[in-house]
Amino acid sequence: MDKRCILIIDDDDLNRTLMATCLEEYGFTVQEVAEGAIGLEAMRNTPFDLVLLDLLMPEMDGFEVLRRMKEEKTLRHLPVIVTSGEMDQESIARCIELGAVDYMTKPCDPLLLRARVQNVFCATARMKGGAAGTMLVVDDDALCRALLTTCLEEKGHMVAEAEDGLKAWEMIQAGEFDLVFLDLLMPEMNGFEVLERMKSGGAADHIPVIVVSGENDMDSMVRCIESGAADFLYKPFEPAILHARVKSSLALKRLHDQERAYFKAIQEERGKSEHLLLNILPKPILDRLKGGEEIIADYFEDATVLFADLVGFTGLAGKMAPIALVNLLNAVFSRFDGAASRRGLEKIKTIGDAYMAVGGVPVPRSDHAEAVADLALEMLSAIADLKTDLAGAPQLRIGIHSGPVVAGIIGTHKFSYDLWGDTVNVASRMESHGVPGAIHVSAAVHERLRDRYRFEERGTMAIKGKGDMTTWLLIGRK
Repeated sequence: MDKRCILIIDDDDLNRTLMATCLEEYGFTVQEVAEGAIGLEAMRNTPFDLVLLDLLMPEMDGFEVLRRMKEEKTLRHLPVIVTSGEMDQESIARCIELGAVDYMTKPCDPLLLRARVQNVFCATARMKGGAAGTMLVVDDDALCRALLTTCLEEKGHMVAEAEDGLKAWEMIQAGEFDLVFLDLLMPEMNGFEVLERMKSGGAADHIPVIVVSGENDMDSMVRCIESGAADFLYKPFEPAILHARVKSSLALKRLHDQERAYFKAIQEERGKSEHLLLNILPKPILDRLKGGEEIIADYFEDATVLFADLVGFTGLAGKMAPIALVNLLNAVFSRFDGAASRRGLEKIKTIGDAYMAVGGVPVPRSDHAEAVADLALEMLSAIADLKTDLAGAPQLRIGIHSGPVVAGIIGTHKFSYDLWGDTVNVASRMESHGVPGAIHVSAAVHERLRDRYRFEERGTMAIKGKGDMTTWLLIGRK
């Protein structure tokens, strides 16, 4: 649980609630106020770690809150992310000048909001340790290396040295540097080659490079800048200019680190979201939704639908403790899920103690009936195992039918992938008219599988909504 405290200042009740809910879900402590003056008073009385500040508010707007925070010694250190419904470049620049660390447009995307907040906390923690960085000085001249190293260390920077380009490249690959000072004319590997390797799109691409050279050569300087160097410094260097260039390059590096942190956090959150969605939707359907499709409805000429029901479960549930009941269902359906996944079948849903799966949807396949039959046989075997392990485990009744179905997405909130059509209804009837501990199938399934599986004819029976049907019990493979 994250104990850091965030203050939200916004006169819009809905925006405050949305941001507060999002942040509280990630464990942050949140306090909300609707006016700038009240927000300032709250900051004076409570040690907040971050402020989310709206710009356009009555009485005292966000600009004035920022200005007053900058004037107060106890508040000027507090990081502020400005939130506004307007993407106004002049307002953004003014906010940054007044000390804001970031600017977000409303309504704030929850993933982006969390990424920005986490990155501000990371950057703040790093700044508390000082603005120093880790430097690498690369020069074959020992005196130049010593002078540059001494000058940097006096400002609190950590400095490593390399006397040639080859060693420098090895150190860059192995270490983490915030800035590299690079001489051009060196043995083994010159500065141009080191720079080209660093800026080739690999892990070192984001590290700023200041080229240091004794040659006042405009062509070399242009070549270095075009190759990705952040700056160019002539020897002998002036310390004041050196530190100004270092400060600028470190700011560039930290901005890039911030962007990378944003991207990483967003990618992680999107990965979590996609993982959750894959537990709800088939991957081909999820890919289509991500591709921009809004309405998904497909017709499948041939598929096989399975329904399974735990017989006597309702009576059993009334005698079990809630945790024991959930453990039993989880044990049963987890075995079913694993069996379906191994065969490339799609679990559609569970409703109470009922389980529904399909073969040949959403990706058509010619062996869908055989795959579903094997799933049904394994489900019976799984229940037999559980009856040995768990006292009182119920029996399973399964029904299967093959034919055309319609499949698609329904709903806009807690949506699901579902099936419709006469095939679904008949499969359901096969289950409800079936026998506990057996697999009840239609003539359509028997016709497809009779050469490879053993069946027992059940005879003709009246099926609700369908009339008389000849049905079979699937016994096993031949």
